[in-house]
Amino acid sequence: MRNYFLLTLFCFLTVFNTHAQKKDEIKPKRWGIQFGYGTQQTAPFHNPDYFFEQGAIIGQVELKKLAYKKIQLSLLAEGGYFKSTHQLLNKWFTTTDYFKDFPADFQQRMLKRKNIHQVAFHVAVEASYQIHSQVNLFASAAIGPLWGFQQTERLAKGFAFSDNFALGISFKLSKNTWLSNAVIIRHESNADLKFPNSGHNTIGIRTGVVFNLTAPQRALTLRSTPRRP
Repeated sequence: MRNYFLLTLFCFLTVFNTHAQKKDEIKPKRWGIQFGYGTQQTAPFHNPDYFFEQGAIIGQVELKKLAYKKIQLSLLAEGGYFKSTHQLLNKWFTTTDYFKDFPADFQQRMLKRKNIHQVAFHVAVEASYQIHSQVNLFASAAIGPLWGFQQTERLAKGFAFSDNFALGISFKLSKNTWLSNAVIIRHESNADLKFPNSGHNTIGIRTGVVFNLTAPQRALTLRSTPRRP
């Protein structure tokens, strides 16, 4: 699934570089901060073998924008800090031969509730549709590297990937300020670069404030080359 997403992202960037140049384009200044909460203790991810909850603080800045009437496509850069609470609930999960090289006390450490810290950076593609002058619906997909500072029985310490898919709605609070709310699905894994790699899955919410400091921009229009008489 990640390969299809990367291919889509590559095509999207190509379209941006080819068609989104405007003569009087201003460098985008939309940025925001979001706070998130996610858990695997709910459908569709509920796994009785382990407990996993996650909080996040994420900064976001717009790199490029393409608009057509009420539809807007944005390329975003994100960076965030994630703090998770983890506990292994099924002690037999770590007794297979795959874990034979792990420290002797690994199972006992996993059975205790503990905090997991991560930093992550994403490239995101967001599509939004204006249903009202003060209300936008949006969907986004983001992927990028993360670094985990602790190991669990499901994910090795160090380098991994973070995949994020969101559906949300934003409300205009003032001339340049929007309140953003979204339901988000997140997956963490390392593409089998290290063992273990069962990964963590969460579903949750993110809410935050987005500041749009760019001057109003006109929607893109298709220009046709005039025919010679």
